[in-house]
This record gives sequence, structure tokens and C-alpha cells, in this order.
Amino acid sequence: MFVKYFLTMSIIQLAIAFINKIIINIILYYSKQNMQKEILMYSANDNITFWELKNLSWSDHVITVEQLQKIQDIFVQHHIDAFTMWSKDYHYKFHSVSSKPYIIHYMWDLSLLDKNILWIVWPRKPSNYSNKILRKLFEHAQKYNLVTISGMADGVDQVSHALSIKYNIPTIAILWWGLNHYLKWPNRHIIETIVENGWLVISEYKLNFKPTKYSFPQRNRIIAWLCDVLFLPEAGEKSWSLITAEFAHNISRPVYTVPNDMFVSTSVWVNQLLASEKAKLVVDFEDFLSQNFKKSWVKSTHNTKVLNLPPEQDKIIKLLSTSWELSLPSIMQKTNLDTDTIMQHITLLEINNHIYQNMPGSYSIC
Repeated sequence: MFVKYFLTMSIIQLAIAFINKIIINIILYYSKQNMQKEILMYSANDNITFWELKNLSWSDHVITVEQLQKIQDIFVQHHIDAFTMWSKDYHYKFHSVSSKPYIIHYMWDLSLLDKNILWIVWPRKPSNYSNKILRKLFEHAQKYNLVTISGMADGVDQVSHALSIKYNIPTIAILWWGLNHYLKWPNRHIIETIVENGWLVISEYKLNFKPTKYSFPQRNRIIAWLCDVLFLPEAGEKSWSLITAEFAHNISRPVYTVPNDMFVSTSVWVNQLLASEKAKLVVDFEDFLSQNFKKSWVKSTHNTKVLNLPPEQDKIIKLLSTSWELSLPSIMQKTNLDTDTIMQHITLLEINNHIYQNMPGSYSIC
């Protein structure tokens, strides 16, 4: 009796597994994304490695119909596409990347990689001088046929993307997390605006991959190889900005900077780059841009799309609307936000012309 029961259960389990395999193959065959089946299989299971993906050897991993359907829905819903390094769709620019990525996930216009790309790198806590430099650069850049690229890090990279949106300059965001993970990110409105404009968002990581301290520099290597020109207004000692500029120089990407005050700590290392001829000096933005990019025949206009402000920025705006001006300590006290968060959002509000400084450290609504 027991043997008969055991044989019956085994037959049922084999039948279920066989049906499950048929359904998975049907899903893969009729994928709306026309996706390579290995990409869907790889994304459906967090335990499948790059090596197993490359060798198509994931038989030891169990993938259910529900997992596969869920991951395909994410691809379809967010218009995500992907290609692997051994497929004919692998973009030629990625072949030059050191430790080139095995797989690239992206949303929207991959042809932006064929344009001349400008990467702007600066410290996590930029000075007012850097903010002024960047605004002036973008005022001139809107007249040129270029694409900006950055890595969507808090504060610094977001400013570059926000200015690109403001001046209607196409921008590429290279994420250090999976494309699906950004939906849980507090500042996802910037990525959503990039997507709405039909520009480009890229990640080499699985859809649900969470950012780590290792994925940050990994992302930088891709940006350095994809960009054509790097602009660095300032950099502190041993900062990622300085390390990135050195790396870009070593792979023959031209590095540019502006005159800096030799008595300011964030200027010393930029001046050393100039002294060692690892960076070129910019004294006129038109000269800099015309040397590296072609003028656009289409007149650029500011993007009229209104960003839905994140809660922190909305809180600052509402607070300032009740006063003629407020000092930074007052804003911190009344919003209960820490210094880094306040400075990050105040910088973005200034750049988008929502607020301005009456005097150093005091802010008003524009």
C-alpha cells in the first residue's frame, strides 16, 4: 500500500513539474519583450550567477511559473529591455569597458550612447562657486548637441540630471542598483522624469538588486568609458571626484576644470591636476563646448515640465512661503531635517529657481 502511494505521489510530482516546464517555455516563447530566455530566467531567480547565465547552466535552480510571470510583468510594465555581452545587440561602446558588464538592462533611447557625452563630476558637498559654475555651463550647453551622463547619487549627480531636465538636454542615468529597485527610492521622481522624456536609464544589475558600497565604484567605471569628456569644477583630497578624474585621464578621456581659489581645500587637488597636465583649463564655456561638441541647429528651450517635488523640498518651500527669508539653521530646526539632507534639497531647489540666497546662508522663495 505504501509503495503504491509513493509511486502515485511521484507520478503526480513529475506531472506537475512537466506541466510547469511547459508553461515556462510558453511564457518564454511568447514574451512580449522578445527577450532572450536566459535574461528572463536570470532575473527571475536572485541566486543565478553571471557565470551560470553565461554558460546557460541554471538547472540546479528552481524557477516557478509565478516568479517568471512576475519578472516578465516588470519588464513589460516599465518598458525595460536588456542584452548580454554575447548577443549581437550588445552596444559597441560597452566593449571598451574594463571588466565589461555581462548584461545591460535599460529603459528607452539606447541611441543616446551614439552621441557625444559629457560627464560632470564634483564633490558630494559642492561649494556655492561650483553651483554657479554648473548653472553657467548648462546655460551655454543647451545650444550644443550633447548628452549628459551621471550616476544618480544623492545630491551631486542628481543636480546634473535636474539641470539637464531644466534645459531640455538629453541625459543618461547609470544606476548602481537594479531598475526595479528605484521604485522604492525617495528621489525616484528624477528617474521618472528622465523616462517620461524618453531619454535613457541603464543598470548592469538584476532588476531587484539593492545598492552596495561596491556597486558605486563599479558603476563609475561604466560612466568613465561611455563619456567623451569629463568636467570637474572642484574636488577634495582623496574624494571619488578626484579618483574618477584620474581614472578618466588614464583611459584617455579629456578632463576639464575651471580656475579655483588656491586657499580653498576643494581647489588644491584640482590645481594639482592642472599642474600635472592631467586636466585642461576652461576660462570660456563657449570655447570649451565648441571644441568638444557641435552646435545644435534646433533652438533649445527650457523644459516646461513641472517636477513633482519630493516631500523634503515641499516642506522647505512651504516653510519659506511663510517668511520673507530664513537662515539655514532656522530651516533645519523647523523641518527637523539633518544637514546633508537639507543641503542636498536646497541645492536642487536653487538650481531649479524655486529659491535663492539673499545673503550667504539665508534663503527666500523666488
